[in-house]
This record gives sequence, C-alpha cells and structure tokens, in this order.
Amino acid sequence: MENLYYKPSGKAPALAFIGSLVLGAISAVVLAIVYIALQWFIPIIYFNVFITLGFGAGIFYVLNFCFKQWKLRNKGIAILITLLIAILGFYAQWALFVSLMYNAEGTMGGDTWVKSSFNLEGFKAFFLHPSFIWEAMQGLNEVGTFTLKKSPVSGGMLWAVWAIEMGIILITPIIMAFRGITIYPFSEKDETWMNKRTLPGRLKFVADKDAVVSSLGNHDFAYVYDHLSDEEEHFSFATAELYESETDDHQYLTIYNHQFTEKKGKMEEKKDEIIEFLRINRNSL
Repeated sequence: MENLYYKPSGKAPALAFIGSLVLGAISAVVLAIVYIALQWFIPIIYFNVFITLGFGAGIFYVLNFCFKQWKLRNKGIAILITLLIAILGFYAQWALFVSLMYNAEGTMGGDTWVKSSFNLEGFKAFFLHPSFIWEAMQGLNEVGTFTLKKSPVSGGMLWAVWAIEMGIILITPIIMAFRGITIYPFSEKDETWMNKRTLPGRLKFVADKDAVVSSLGNHDFAYVYDHLSDEEEHFSFATAELYESETDDHQYLTIYNHQFTEKKGKMEEKKDEIIEFLRINRNSL
C-alpha cells in the first residue's frame, strides 16, 4: 500500500530558512552568555555537565520554535540549520570565555579566576579572529581552567574535557532535531500543523503490528473501536492519538502500547510507540 504513513512534503520556505538562521544566531549568542555566566558563578565540574546539556537543548528549542512558526517541513534542512547554529553557539561561548580570562585578575585559588569583567571590544576581537581563540586556548590549557581535588586540570585531560563539552553542545540539539516539529503531520491543504487529539478509552494491546497496520490500511477500524471493558483490570493495553486539521482529506494515527509490571511492590509502566502517523481517511475515527 502506497502512502501508508505520513511523509513530510520537504518544503522549506525562504522565510523559515533565513528567519531560523537569524533568530537562531542571535539566540545562540545569548545562550552562550548565559552558559558562561552559569559556569563562571557555579564552578562545579559535575554540575557543568547539566549546564552544557541545557545549552545544547536550548539551541534546539529555539530553532524548533522557529521551524514551527515558519512552517519548515524539511528535516534535512532543519538538521543542517541546527548544526550551523550549534557550531556558532559553541564558538561564541569560547570567544566570551577567553575574553573573560584575558581580563581576569588573580590566579586559581578555587575553581576559577578571582575576578573578571566583560569587555565588548575584547569579545569582538576574539569573535572575529579565530586564531586569537586558538592561541588563548593553548595558553589556558597549559595552566588549566578549573581544579579537581585541589589540582589544576590541564594538558591532555583538559583537551579531553573540552572535546566532550564540544560533543555535548553540538550533538544534543542535532539528536533532538531528529524528533523535532518537522516530522509531525502538516496539512498542505490547510497550510497548518495538524492538531493532536487523544482518542478516549483504552484499546487492546497490539500484539501483531503488521496485522493491525494491514487492517487499518484497508479501512477496517474494528481494532480501534474494540475498546477494553472498563470493569476489566488491565496491565497491558494501547492508547491512540490522532493528528487532524479542519478540512484535510486525511488524518494520521499513532498508537502506543502500555505494559505495567510490579517491581519491589511498585507498578512500573513501559510505553512503546508501535505505529506512528499511519495515514487514514478523514472522519474514519
């Protein structure tokens, strides 16, 4: 059966491309400032991992908002933009960090320098000259930028820490972009993202995905309407979501399996997505 599942049109309006780059770039610099400020005032290496994850996630959420507002339906372009903005954010935070280090006073008595102040001209100088940043990084690597067990971390270990930081900042938003707004159903007829509606009640657990997909694909919706009895105690069941718009000829169905198991006296739920964005005719459900 052709067109069994939703497939994005791949459209990328010029406004979505340009606007996402511009707003993303501005946001990347702002997030870089927040990121360095948090690291500066909370110099705890273990906590910095969560700050770094937040930086990467922040880039994704800003861009995902842009893609949604400007109706980008091309995942490849979304990932490309996300990569470019993530690189800019990573670069901007280094430009800011080394400019602060350049103006720092004192030495590492704790986990960072005693005092520093932001200098716009210094930031611009580093930002516009990558070679300056590289030279500053080499100098900082020799003396270390934080301490671990009262010993400065420098040399190879510090390069490794910086590499991990770079990986988190760049990879986090890209991974999230693979499940961003661009994969969700969009009505080309209504020119809008489809609304999600959760179907009421519980459905029977999907034991055979292929059979269910085949039935639904052939417009046999007995499975969806065959709800479990409210009086029955279930530990395995399914739920469904429907994506639809006002006048579009098609809807898209997503089904989840739920399983409850008892561990150490507590019930734990496992939720698995079994069917995603299955195409059905309008008003079938």
